[in-house]
Amino acid sequence: MPEGILIDYNDGRQPMHITTGMRAPAYCGALTQSNRQVTDRFGNGAITFPAPSNPGSQLMFLATNPVMVYQFGPLPEIYYITAIQRNDYSNLVVPFNNKGGGGNRSVAFDGLAFEVLPASSYNEGLFVSDSTNFTAISNVGTILTCAWSGSLYVNGQQPLPVGGVPFCRWDNPNVSVGFDGTNLVVRDITYGGRDDVAGATNIEVVIFNQTPPQPSEGITMYNAAGQCTFSTAKKPFLFDSTIQITDSNQWIGDKFINVCYTGAQVRMIGGFGNGRYKGLVRTGGNVRSTWNKVFGGTPSNGWDASFNMNISMPMVLLPSMY
Repeated sequence: MPEGILIDYNDGRQPMHITTGMRAPAYCGALTQSNRQVTDRFGNGAITFPAPSNPGSQLMFLATNPVMVYQFGPLPEIYYITAIQRNDYSNLVVPFNNKGGGGNRSVAFDGLAFEVLPASSYNEGLFVSDSTNFTAISNVGTILTCAWSGSLYVNGQQPLPVGGVPFCRWDNPNVSVGFDGTNLVVRDITYGGRDDVAGATNIEVVIFNQTPPQPSEGITMYNAAGQCTFSTAKKPFLFDSTIQITDSNQWIGDKFINVCYTGAQVRMIGGFGNGRYKGLVRTGGNVRSTWNKVFGGTPSNGWDASFNMNISMPMVLLPSMY
């Protein structure tokens, strides 16, 4: 293993490796359907939501629903998040763009905002160079822990067994996997028509939520307020790296990736537009974005409505230790 701390749970799953440069992102706030924004006359806008953060921290956004589609007529209106920005140290901003959007539309998205704090000097606890000092975490409410991990066989779609943010890995070149904020959604990408054809695959799933760590046998750490901030009973959410998702394969090996709808695509099939959300294809350690679940109706025959976009928000990768 790399230099650092090895914690082997002897439960048949991967041991935990706490190594140099590994950070535990701190939760700042949630973007929800209640944070709605009316679009300008071009269909664009930005949503501001409460999310206190610290100077010098790195912002990170885990999107659970970054794409929204209106279907008023034959052509869809597609709205999507483009970035996360710091307005001040009390609020964060997510700008959004559109394809075919209109003015005075009420638009909303879902996701969780985090900050990655600079590594601090250690005065107590366990030292791992350039990594998070769990004893310096001042509020246990900022921590995400692993609430559930296991394997799911998803045929079409399936709700998460517990609420939270899903990170997944699988190996199947014939399906794409998305997440609509409630369900993992699997579609068959070997089918070339306009119908919404379900796919099926086994998926290793790790779900994180704001369940505080609980003291246990093994390693337990506390902050100055006496709150348990690290425990081997619940694995913490440890940030590894990010990628910018595209339609081309990118190597991520055996890491877990956060799953969401990764964009939108309208393909012309038999003279009709087939609008779909996009999801992830993962095979042989590579991951890419492609079409997933069908949305809305179809444009008029012969009207070329071709469109293809991927979200510009980075996708978050986690180490293979859950």
